[in-house]
Amino acid sequence: MEIAVGAAPLLVVDGVFADPAAARSEARSLPAPLPHQDDFYPGLRFPLPDDFHQAFVDWLNGLSAKSSLLAGKRAVSERNGYVSVVTKPAAELLPIQTLPHFDTTDDQIFAAVIYLFEAGFGGTSFYRHRSTGLQCLTPRSESLYRAALRREVADPSAVPRRYRNGGDALFDRIHRQEPRFNRMILYPGQALHAGDIDPGFAGAAGLADGRLTIAALCRLIPR
Repeated sequence: MEIAVGAAPLLVVDGVFADPAAARSEARSLPAPLPHQDDFYPGLRFPLPDDFHQAFVDWLNGLSAKSSLLAGKRAVSERNGYVSVVTKPAAELLPIQTLPHFDTTDDQIFAAVIYLFEAGFGGTSFYRHRSTGLQCLTPRSESLYRAALRREVADPSAVPRRYRNGGDALFDRIHRQEPRFNRMILYPGQALHAGDIDPGFAGAAGLADGRLTIAALCRLIPR
């Protein structure tokens, strides 16, 4: 299924893994998480097995005949991906972790998220920054966006410590994609987005009881 989210395309595919229960068990059995990352992810991240990256883009390229987004393009792995689980309590969030984010300003890079939880957690929402009207960031618009955001959150202590799950005075939610076990969404890495987490989330212990996902970046280039 393909959805136009404002100016951004969104591809939704169910049934990613032939044996999703086994994929989830393997994800839950990964060794120690990576040390604290500079991307401010509010939880634990584990490196994906090396063979996942090529297998994933091979699978994605197999969908090209069924998807206008992928038609005429070839997916190449950026080898940037993780098994992730949100664990941080809302009260401990940094101000930047309460805002939508973007992965890159490169218009060839797309982000994939595969949901590996059954229920009890939200999906992913996409946002438009109200004062600038920006939904996807480019090298040219990034500085405009950052300058506007700095003015709007000049006092970080005034930013409520809660997870993003809907619009407010700064951001308008333009689409909410519901999760489903073994579902993938693929979207431009330029898009402002955030996981739909309960605003008052009290935290999780780890892989066995959290919002478990696989996230990976790929580059879509002309064939």
